Amino acid sequence: MADLIQIDTDEEMDKYAEAELISQNPPPVAAIKEKTLNYNPITGRNDVLTSLSTGGYVKVGEEELPRIEQVQQYARTLKNIGVPFDIAEYEAAGFSAEEVQAAGVMPMVQEKTGRTEPLREGEELRMRREGADMVAPLDQTLRQNTTNTLREIFVAAGLDNYQARQIAEGLIGNPNATRDLGIGIADFTPAGLFFGAQEGYRTFERGMNTGDPTTIGMGALEAGLSLLEAVPLTAAGAKAAKAGIPTLRQALVDLGQGAEARIAERGDTTLFSNPIEPAVDQALAMAGRIAQPAETVAEERLGRISTRLPTAKAATEDPMTGELIVGLEEMKADPALYQFNVDITKDYPNMKAVEGEDTDQTAERFIEHVKDNLLYLHDKVPADTRVRSQRWYDGARNITDSWVEEYGVPDTSIAGALAALSPQKDWYQNVSLAQRTLDVAIKQKDFQFTPEMEQTFRNLPALNKPKYEPMLDMIKGKSYAEIVDEDPAVQSTLRAMFVRLYDQTYNTPDYQIVGPEGEMLDFALTASGDRKKAAWGSLNEIGKAVASIDANGDVNTISRLMGERHKVRNFYNNIYDPNSPLGDVTIDTHAVAAGLLRPLSGNSLEVDHNFKNMSVKGRGTTKGSAKTGVSGNYGLYAEAYRRAAQERGILPRQMQSITWEAVRGLFTDRFKQSAKNVADVDAIWQRYKNGEIELDETRRLVDERAGGINPPSWE
Repeated sequence: MADLIQIDTDEEMDKYAEAELISQNPPPVAAIKEKTLNYNPITGRNDVLTSLSTGGYVKVGEEELPRIEQVQQYARTLKNIGVPFDIAEYEAAGFSAEEVQAAGVMPMVQEKTGRTEPLREGEELRMRREGADMVAPLDQTLRQNTTNTLREIFVAAGLDNYQARQIAEGLIGNPNATRDLGIGIADFTPAGLFFGAQEGYRTFERGMNTGDPTTIGMGALEAGLSLLEAVPLTAAGAKAAKAGIPTLRQALVDLGQGAEARIAERGDTTLFSNPIEPAVDQALAMAGRIAQPAETVAEERLGRISTRLPTAKAATEDPMTGELIVGLEEMKADPALYQFNVDITKDYPNMKAVEGEDTDQTAERFIEHVKDNLLYLHDKVPADTRVRSQRWYDGARNITDSWVEEYGVPDTSIAGALAALSPQKDWYQNVSLAQRTLDVAIKQKDFQFTPEMEQTFRNLPALNKPKYEPMLDMIKGKSYAEIVDEDPAVQSTLRAMFVRLYDQTYNTPDYQIVGPEGEMLDFALTASGDRKKAAWGSLNEIGKAVASIDANGDVNTISRLMGERHKVRNFYNNIYDPNSPLGDVTIDTHAVAAGLLRPLSGNSLEVDHNFKNMSVKGRGTTKGSAKTGVSGNYGLYAEAYRRAAQERGILPRQMQSITWEAVRGLFTDRFKQSAKNVADVDAIWQRYKNGEIELDETRRLVDERAGGINPPSWE
């Protein structure tokens, strides 16, 4: 199967790209001269299909038709895909024997199929070459049932709910998708896009009709396994539903490894030439990682930290396991906090007033609104740009690996330093400040404090204060390595002061643009063409970066240093393990702005509500729970990003990277500096809230007012 996918990838992806283009801009059904009709038994309508230049068909609309014609069209569909007449096929589609007879499609002598095994490889390839590959799209209701059943089977087999859902939707597709028909790996088979594993789905339907759990489970597994060609698994040949899971895991692992090899062989140039092909390979590679046995995955993620940090004595969860995540369900664990934090969103100009709505309904409405805004931004980004901008955390991992080699510091410590220095910094400054810190801590650790460094202290208003004088006295005449204190917090703060004073005395403040893959590019420039200057954060932030380096990879120490903020903890994980299946996603200021499609800054109230900073005056702030480790409305945004990512077949962190770049291009720093610009955009959203304009018009006006999305600085 892996070899076959590799051979046919270019052809399949060209077909997919053409199908996607047509489906996004469908011609009027009445204007289509040559069309194929395919009866859909779920909707009771004909799916209107138009042919592709590369072979096959794509759905562009639906047509109503009388009941008898429904039967006749269904018969033609079965004949087109090579299924001999069987009255059971029609009954399964909801037709009675009388209707079949009245339609004139029943032969004098019923032909027995005598066929239960899946289509052979040669038959699938022949049918695809003859254009039958898109005649029978996967039905969404059936996809929903199959995906849910697979998820339940995986949960019963010991996977957590998130991993189970990822594998199921990776195989069968996301039933909630509004685009691409919720495509899963099963759709990218030699039989063609959207063809599906008909035998597996029939087995599943028989199980649903009879209520037999084994048949249901085996039908679902067969739908995935037969398409992946892992084993010729059938209901008759299996003893239990769970029996196929180890084979399924291994099949996905093999496919994922093959995809990773193709990605490596192609190189960047080929990746950029076709935006669809790498997306499929990345999905396969991701599925391979998810499918690895639990002990292997755990071994690879030893440096991961929990994204929640419960600190109360009454806490029932151990954050040091590294497995705690933050999302909608975690917010619901504290009903009072959940209600308070969700209710605060009702004041946003993005949220219309709905009487009688309960907390769950408000939360769902907010999450879906954020999700749809993200999809809007995602889809406005050119395909070639999306392919690269989704790699930010892959690039962060590349930087981490290069620094491990250069500085001899463990990757967990480097990820901790980057995360600690991230608050209120763009990625370019973040990288520069982390490297400066590493350079002093490792390469300049024996450099003695100088009079020039003291003069720098005197020239910095942020440091030249009475409260910092004792600290200055403690580092005078010492090297970085000689600054030692029995209190680790004191030691890291003193070393942080040394780092900053050394850097601002002997280094220039300019910094470089960083490409998505982690390469250093030209210097970042201001609007006037001058080089931008990196600005250090607080000694507390620098001290945490220093302590992370000094921790020498100790994950428990690093976890505590990352603090309680979900953003910093998720950011650490995205850097350390960008392909984690646990859905880590970094919701920073730009991520909130993307979700609300508004020009927000670190001083915006909505951003404050995400973090629970309690630093912005206004309509109050959100709350947090020391027992669960949940703070603010981070979980609502995380859920929205995860849903949006599922609908586009990418990871949550990839959705965040793409939309992060997009919203920065839409609402530039210069645009946000104007209070009038910010007020104008909010006024547009207020018109939406008041019911004056629809959502699509709102987004169009916002885009027009901001001047559209500017390309990223690295292009």
